[in-house]
Amino acid sequence: MTTKTVADALHVFYELNSAFADAYWETNDINNKDLFFAMRSLLQEELDELHKLSMQDHIYPYEPINPSVLRLKGKLENLSPNLESIVLRTQTASNLTDLIPSACALFSKGAM
Repeated sequence: MTTKTVADALHVFYELNSAFADAYWETNDINNKDLFFAMRSLLQEELDELHKLSMQDHIYPYEPINPSVLRLKGKLENLSPNLESIVLRTQTASNLTDLIPSACALFSKGAM
C-alpha cells in the first residue's frame, strides 16, 4: 500500500468538500442538511490547517493535524450504506461513493 501524502489528502478533501456542499444544497431534509454541514465543518477545519503548510511539505506523508477530523471517518462510514436514500442526485451520490473510501483510507493507520 502506498503512503498517502499531504498532496493526496488535499486532493481528496477538496473533492469531498465540494461533494458535501452539493449534497447539502440538494437535500430537503433538515437532518441531512445538519449532517452534511457538520461533516463539511470538520473537513474545513482540517483544510484550514493544511493550507498553512508550505508547498514543500506536500510530499510528506499525511497525518491528520486537527484531531476532530478523525470523527469524520465514523460519520463517513455511517453515511456510506445509507447513501442512496440520503443523496438523491445520481452524480453527487456517485462522487461520494468514490470519495468515501479514499477519505477513510487517509484516517487509517495502515494507509500511512
